[in-house]
Amino acid sequence: MTKATLNQNELRALRKLTGEPDVQSSSIQSSSLLSSSTCEAVSSMPVPATPDNGVLVKISHAGACFTEGQTRNKKYTPQFPGNEVAGTIHEVGNNLPNANFSVGDKVMIMPNEATVNTGYAEYVPVMDPSQVIQVPNKVPLEVAAMLPGDALKAYAAVNCAAPHVEKLRKVKSCVNILVVGGSSLGLWTVKLAKYMMGRNCNNVRLFVADNSIDRLLTAQDHGCYDIIHWNEEDHEQYIVERTLDSCRSGVDVIIDYVGTNRTMQRCLKVLNREGLILVGGNRPCETNISLSTLAAKQQSIVGVPRGNMNQLIELINAVAEKTLEVPAYKVYPVESASHVFEEICECRITERVIFKFGTQSSGHLVDNH
Repeated sequence: MTKATLNQNELRALRKLTGEPDVQSSSIQSSSLLSSSTCEAVSSMPVPATPDNGVLVKISHAGACFTEGQTRNKKYTPQFPGNEVAGTIHEVGNNLPNANFSVGDKVMIMPNEATVNTGYAEYVPVMDPSQVIQVPNKVPLEVAAMLPGDALKAYAAVNCAAPHVEKLRKVKSCVNILVVGGSSLGLWTVKLAKYMMGRNCNNVRLFVADNSIDRLLTAQDHGCYDIIHWNEEDHEQYIVERTLDSCRSGVDVIIDYVGTNRTMQRCLKVLNREGLILVGGNRPCETNISLSTLAAKQQSIVGVPRGNMNQLIELINAVAEKTLEVPAYKVYPVESASHVFEEICECRITERVIFKFGTQSSGHLVDNH
């Protein structure tokens, strides 16, 4: 059976990422797997068998995915391959009916819980070919890799907010939208709001709040109306007052990608009557909410859905047609994962990070704002 070709620098970097001791190259085979549950690198992992009714995808690019929320404590749990994966068809199953795939086709994978944390692997078997989407030639694979993750989640959030925004636009001179979190999700939200609500939507203002000045400056470069520094060391009432002052007439729609008790309570204090909060954070959190106040003010709190296949197809078509701008991103070789995650934790990298499998000399920035 063919072995996955993986250079030794990649394995060393991934061992370092999880604190595992280095192993000399003479004792390591040419393929490996990093288990997200045990954080143990296993050598000599063969190429998986191709499902009879599915396909085997050779991964070329994967987003720098990690357990959400832990970067604030400078801790992280990397996810391999994660929910942002793109590559090429390595092999097609023998029994795949009406096969629309050929070896070498550029594809991206719609993520599911079964594959997000399967470990560091260059090859991913996909049992259900409907979860594999062909990538147009106009779209680079590093861009395609971003779409099933943060881009799709941001699309779902903006899609949920759009009807409420349109309703308020009919009765208000200006509608204020606040995005809590200036990471990749926030950047995609800025771009998707322009794409879905129209560039000439002058009576809709989108603000971005974050505790990192660097992330806020990046969000400002991407075209949001204004930025608000939520410095967690400041007094809570001061943060609320400066948010209301920046937004003037309060906030009508809030998309909270952080999802902590503190951000939720803060959002409720700045939310207007008939306002909407969309919660998109994945961390476990409990908070106290006055249902009577919520009802009296006719406010709503809704969870951001995951996004579906049709939305993902629309996303990649919009990128191919250049009607949707792609936020800034950086591509790094996967062997630099340890250093890159440290940079992300320190907010020294504010763009989306994509890892490239295979030889690549350096990272680069693509800025389309």
